Amino acid sequence: MKHKYKKSGRLFPYLLVIPGILLLMLIIFMPFIQNVYYSFTDYSLLNADKSFIGLQNYKELLHDKTFFEALMKSFIWVVLNLILLLVVGLTAAFIQNSKRLKGLIIFQALLLLPWILPEVVTGYTWKLLLSYQTGPYYKLLEFLHIITPGADIFSSDFGAMMATVMANVWRSFPIVGITVYAKLQTLSAEQIEAAVIDGANRFVVFRDIELPHITTALISVATLCFVWTFNAFGIIHVMTGGGPAGATETLPVLLQKQAFQFYDYSMASSFAVMMILILLLIVVFINLLLSGARKKISS
Repeated sequence: MKHKYKKSGRLFPYLLVIPGILLLMLIIFMPFIQNVYYSFTDYSLLNADKSFIGLQNYKELLHDKTFFEALMKSFIWVVLNLILLLVVGLTAAFIQNSKRLKGLIIFQALLLLPWILPEVVTGYTWKLLLSYQTGPYYKLLEFLHIITPGADIFSSDFGAMMATVMANVWRSFPIVGITVYAKLQTLSAEQIEAAVIDGANRFVVFRDIELPHITTALISVATLCFVWTFNAFGIIHVMTGGGPAGATETLPVLLQKQAFQFYDYSMASSFAVMMILILLLIVVFINLLLSGARKKISS
């Protein structure tokens, strides 16, 4: 009898999580499976009676110049964002970690403000700030002779890309700053003090002590930022709509147009599946780097 109670007691925690698992399957996995199924059909607004066509959509996709152009723009967008995110985020982390900083709670509250704002609000705000008619940031860039007076930033390929990048960096860098700061808090102060006594300057302390300590946290948060940035849609859609002339048309923007402007749902589903495969490959590669960094640190 006791054996039966012990067995049922072991099963009880699993019974508790089953409703949550079923809910996740209903919300996440079922739409995903349906999306994969649509990618093997010819489903569109003009063809509601979808039929199975196998790999035809993927064959067309692999010969689609627009897809590969959007993929290249996605990688440019991601690389620019990650570089600036890490630089600005690290700066924010070390500012928080400074012993001389007063009013840390106020600084951290202000730091979280960009992160809690919706993407759409951020996009519209930065579009207004960089407007060639009344934008204060535009006037500042004009005053510093960084841009040509009267030129619309959003009519230039480079200007439009950098404008969307800056808006996304402003919104996303707090997560890097807070994550790295939390890791820095676990670093022993005695270790840094010993290095300073031995004659190490600020750069040496950062290179030999702080950077190795935060590497795993930095790679982890960079992976999250990579996934979020690769899938980012709201800021680009609001600020440029993929323009000018497709200069900021990343894969999520192209997918949205394919589904809701051209109403080709099956091809849009194929785009989505390819995006997931690309993300999986890159995330696996990053995880291999992360495991290598952990082994190096532990040794």
